[in-house]
Amino acid sequence: MINKFRSLIPDLQISFYYRLKTVKELYFHAALKQALKSIDIKEVDRELSIYVSQEALRKLASFSLRGEALFPIPSLLLQNPYLLGYYRLLLGFSQKEFYSKGPFGIFKSMEEKGSISKNAKLSLNELCKSLIQSMELVVTEIDEFSLPIIQELQLLTVGPLFRGSMNNKYGQLATQKTFDLIKEIVRDYILATTPLSIRIKNDSGRMVTIAFAADPDIEIIEELANSNRGLISMEIKGGLDISNVHNRIGEAEKSHQKARKRGYFEFMTILNVEVNYEALRFESPTTSHFYNLEKLMDKTSSEFFHFKDTLSSIMGIK
Repeated sequence: MINKFRSLIPDLQISFYYRLKTVKELYFHAALKQALKSIDIKEVDRELSIYVSQEALRKLASFSLRGEALFPIPSLLLQNPYLLGYYRLLLGFSQKEFYSKGPFGIFKSMEEKGSISKNAKLSLNELCKSLIQSMELVVTEIDEFSLPIIQELQLLTVGPLFRGSMNNKYGQLATQKTFDLIKEIVRDYILATTPLSIRIKNDSGRMVTIAFAADPDIEIIEELANSNRGLISMEIKGGLDISNVHNRIGEAEKSHQKARKRGYFEFMTILNVEVNYEALRFESPTTSHFYNLEKLMDKTSSEFFHFKDTLSSIMGIK
């Protein structure tokens, strides 16, 4: 019996699983437990008594937790610099947010490479004091602690990071797919091509360049006698999360507005989710045409033919 509902591919969740395995080995309780095996526990207790308030330690003890489960101390971070990631995740800071604040950037190699520079080592005591002060606020405000709760708090920080990085990968893939599609459409006019650009000669004898760009994602420019003319600003939003589509449309609108000020006159926004285009026109009035990437990849679809005809008309090719 044929099921009328197609199977959905949970590739995002599968990718999360394998990435989470790596993160757990480096930044979760197993890594902390392993580091403790190589340290004199008396030294750990001594540092905890110096850096952490007795009130906070007593509260953790009431839940059968030792202080290092929440509070970073120099001996632990020296033993395993990766553990800085353990405490950062527990505090709920993204890497970008944490390492761009004040002097914390010098400690980034600890979490990313497991190494500690001379400057970072000299400032390690101050780093621990700062993080402990922040963590004591957490201990004061939260009424219950356990190892599962600690892991859940860390996972809450990791989740958005994973999704954000995957959305970036989806965006890069979507942009590459669009670029390859354009390359196929203009193949009979190509004079030169690189991984980042295509140069064609249109039917009027003018040179047109299609290129990856930072803002917009793809730009199409016509070379005139004494200047260049921006033809098309193309924003490709490859994220698969429908709930975040409005943020992505807002980003596309800002990019198109900048392109308009530079003289572009056609603005395309390509999405990787199914959405009502009319509803999006209020959020990106600059967009001339919305397209769905999956439909563009289907060369029998009306959307593909509209995209192809619009590109051909603007670039001056048949």
